[in-house]
Amino acid sequence: MASMDNNRDEEEPFVAAAASVDNSETLRNHTKDVHILSSAFLLIFLAYGAAQNLETTLNTKDDMGTISLGILYVSFTFFSLIASSVVRFMGSKNAVLLGTSGYWLFIAANLKPTWYTMVPASLYLGFAASIIWVGQGTYLTSTARSQARDYHLHEGTVIGNFNGEFWGMFASHQFVGNLISLAILRNGTEGSTTGTTLLFTVFLCSMTLGTILVCFLSKRVDGGEEGPKDSSVSLYSSLTSLSKSVITPLLDVRMLLIIPLIAYSGLQQAFVWAEFTEKIATPALGVSGVGGSMAVYGAFDTICSLTAGRLTSGIFSITWIVSAGLFLQAVVFLWILLKYSLTSGVLGIVYPLLMAAMLGIGDGVINTQLSALLGILFKHDTEGAFAQLKVWQSASIAVVFFINPYISLQVMVEIMLAALFVAAGGFLDLSAAVFSNPLLNMSLPFTSLRHRLSWPLILYSATWTSLLTLTVAVASFSPEIAFVSTISSFSQGCEQEGTIRVPLDVPGEVMCLPAHLFKRSTVTDSIVSLLFAALVVAVSAWVVRAMGLWEDDEATL
Repeated sequence: MASMDNNRDEEEPFVAAAASVDNSETLRNHTKDVHILSSAFLLIFLAYGAAQNLETTLNTKDDMGTISLGILYVSFTFFSLIASSVVRFMGSKNAVLLGTSGYWLFIAANLKPTWYTMVPASLYLGFAASIIWVGQGTYLTSTARSQARDYHLHEGTVIGNFNGEFWGMFASHQFVGNLISLAILRNGTEGSTTGTTLLFTVFLCSMTLGTILVCFLSKRVDGGEEGPKDSSVSLYSSLTSLSKSVITPLLDVRMLLIIPLIAYSGLQQAFVWAEFTEKIATPALGVSGVGGSMAVYGAFDTICSLTAGRLTSGIFSITWIVSAGLFLQAVVFLWILLKYSLTSGVLGIVYPLLMAAMLGIGDGVINTQLSALLGILFKHDTEGAFAQLKVWQSASIAVVFFINPYISLQVMVEIMLAALFVAAGGFLDLSAAVFSNPLLNMSLPFTSLRHRLSWPLILYSATWTSLLTLTVAVASFSPEIAFVSTISSFSQGCEQEGTIRVPLDVPGEVMCLPAHLFKRSTVTDSIVSLLFAALVVAVSAWVVRAMGLWEDDEATL
């Protein structure tokens, strides 16, 4: 017996050592998966992000680029409603892997851009984008939970650290991808652009590497997330659960007050992709310079995303950070609407880059704080809250891409300002309610809504009326869009029908731009603006009245 005890004592250190080796290996595996996932998304989205920025400037024939992106985000909106069920059925790793195929096909379609290649690729990418993002969130959360469980760590801290690494690397895709496009694209003669085939080939190689990296991810089994389910009952149950998670948040007044900010976050992103790149950056910098301006946008977006995340501590900090971001973007929109004009020399380059930086700061803080806000206010229904985030964001992005070919830059900027004021009013109203009653973190009773929505409606109407009055006054002196008025006097007929010639600083060189960039402000534009403003106020009032909330005079916060 003594001999057996001695043998057991001698074996115990080796067992403990083996367990230690296993634990360290498990740690390396968990962190390795985060590194792989982050690197894969960087390689995939540096290609897609830069391609999306160029879509409206390269594929201008019949507005094919703009309409393709509109189709993409309509598809994204629809499939976001069922993406959770697809990911549960396939497993998170398989969903991410399948999702990469949509981005690969979209870039490949741009090598030969026709309606027959771009429309199917856009439709499929909408589906792929919906499942890759749900799969990414599921996989990253599962990885963090495994790390916390295996090493007895605080789950929230680990989730925060893993998300910090992922989003830090992901945010840099705009900077890296647009630097690549800046290095490869060159302005050709008479407005043409050279190097597009080489650029999209490089992007395909980058996406292929990202897809290969996804294959090396470990499978996750936490919570039964991996592996197809054979039972049709299970799929039906998940669909039923998903429908509830999508509808239930809409019955919460807090979500109704946040939705305008969510929709605005999508609108301002689409404005940069569809309007800023085509109608401000391209005339000032050329098609090859779009990559440079978007690299500046991405750099400031990345820095401010990381900084805002570090500064976030609760509703109070979120309120100030979001307000600062909205203020900067409002300054840019008012600048474009009332003052901006295309100039030559250094200022002609500095102004678009400064706008890109300010828009990037706003985008970085708004999107970072939206995620934090939803996480704080909807702890018991996070999935439903983030489903609303994707649905409203993608829907608003689709709207911009579809209406872009039919309205002038002036009207689009006016719409952005109106949406910004509505979003700010709803968000600040919610923040004030939470400050006055911290219990509203958990719920916000419907009975107080009239008291809090009556003054925002008046504020929206007054602000929008003042803005339109100022716009009409400016238009009476200059009937053209501000930045167009400076360069329209230089316009000459180009060889290509329907384009306008703009002289560059280099003697003898010109750039041909589509005629729709030079639309004059018309009475129709003013009518559209007024109708949009009236629609915003009318819909807000209708929602309040339809829900039976207008009649309660006694409820207060």
